Amino acid sequence: TGPLGRLVGGLPDRRLVARTGVIGLGAGAMACHAREGERFTFFEVDPAVERIARDPRLFTYLRDCPGEHEVVLGDARLSIDRDPGRRFGFIVADAFTSDAIPVHLLTREALGLYLDRLEPRGVIAVNVSNRYLELERVLGTLAADRGLACFVGSEDEAAADDVPGKVPSTWVALARRPEDLGAPARDRRWRRCPTQQGAAPWTDDYSNVVSLFRWR
Repeated sequence: TGPLGRLVGGLPDRRLVARTGVIGLGAGAMACHAREGERFTFFEVDPAVERIARDPRLFTYLRDCPGEHEVVLGDARLSIDRDPGRRFGFIVADAFTSDAIPVHLLTREALGLYLDRLEPRGVIAVNVSNRYLELERVLGTLAADRGLACFVGSEDEAAADDVPGKVPSTWVALARRPEDLGAPARDRRWRRCPTQQGAAPWTDDYSNVVSLFRWR
């Protein structure tokens, strides 16, 4: 359910999900988007997070959800860069919900790496749910710089309240062409990504987190 569920369910080619790369493991709940025969590769920087996700006293997603699940420990960008032969049909980045975001995963160079590892009709999904920062504008600017299709979808609190334990989320979906995204390109619950007016795309040498603050 929610924007990510609608995105996955509305992809023009479900086979893309058979090779999914996920940046950020968390509790491993993302594994439940997989079906039998599909493989999810998680990139996680903190070994403690993997230990917690695999502890059946705490979470059982990696154990119980269908499909195959691999966890690669280390910085996601470095890990992806070290394996040039690995390709994904779907890349999910879920590492930006805290107040200390890994900026190096949101730069022009990082996006270039993701695209290099992405199948021609592949899709990138980024969780931009953040109490303090409007990260969708960073991605909108990066997408415009690369000529990518970029849509943002949100779930309001009322909808999330209908499901116990669920919290509202906001996701950005990117692809080389709008038609590769499926649902976001035709669903009114998605809108085109805003950009940082007059601002340069983030790079490994330049970023401006302060400009994204939600001043309220």
